[in-house]
Amino acid sequence: MQLEKKIAIGFAIVIVFAGLMVAVQFGGEGWLMENPPDKLTQVYKTGIKAVYEKPDFSYGPNHWRPFKEPLMINPPNGSSDDMWYLMFIKANVTPYGGNPYFQRRGSVLVNYSFENLAGTAAFHIIGFEGNDAKCRTNRQEGYGANGYFVRGTAQPGDSMPPTQPLKSPNNNPVLPAGLHVDEEKAGLYSYFLHFDPMSGGIDAVHITKDPKIIRGSVIETDDQYGEFYITHTGGSMLEEILIILAVNEAQPDDFKLKIGTSFVPEDN
Repeated sequence: MQLEKKIAIGFAIVIVFAGLMVAVQFGGEGWLMENPPDKLTQVYKTGIKAVYEKPDFSYGPNHWRPFKEPLMINPPNGSSDDMWYLMFIKANVTPYGGNPYFQRRGSVLVNYSFENLAGTAAFHIIGFEGNDAKCRTNRQEGYGANGYFVRGTAQPGDSMPPTQPLKSPNNNPVLPAGLHVDEEKAGLYSYFLHFDPMSGGIDAVHITKDPKIIRGSVIETDDQYGEFYITHTGGSMLEEILIILAVNEAQPDDFKLKIGTSFVPEDN
């Protein structure tokens, strides 16, 4: 009899707990109905409007860009022997391609305008997950490859400003472009580029000309000004995006990049 009483109490506890969970679920769904995704807060939605010049290239020369193993920078038909100078631009806005009840879905629009670009400029992406230190980057080879490459018309410069080669493909601290601080303070403002050796890290962020073609493509152009989109298909929210800009020639002293970023909701 005592055993039967304990079993009955146990069943009662389970039923009450299940009822509470259902109430929480309905309550949450009700809140979401009153606060639809277009009212939810984007992690970063201010974007940037910035101008970068030759002294803002802080890294390189390198053959590769960061990942668990070296990734190519050059376009598919470019020379893998090219040495590239890099800057890492803080986008201050993030794309989102996950559950619309957690955050509004949408892409990041990037507008660019070059003045006096020599050689080729390559745009790539690094995303930072919000829940851990893992990074994500765009795929550049195989199915779903994407990237953005601009061919310049200016004559190369004689030299580049002092730059620091990336020491290894993985686990690099980098300062965002335009931020020049003392070496003692660099660690406070740096982003640590870590790709988990035991998981993916590639093919969650993409570059595309059309946000409806979410996985993008490889774009090569002579247009010195234009736009592209950064999209996201990963499960986790991104806390930040760094845009990699790499050039394979010494730039003239009057080189300039004007760049802007903004969040574009999926419905637009």
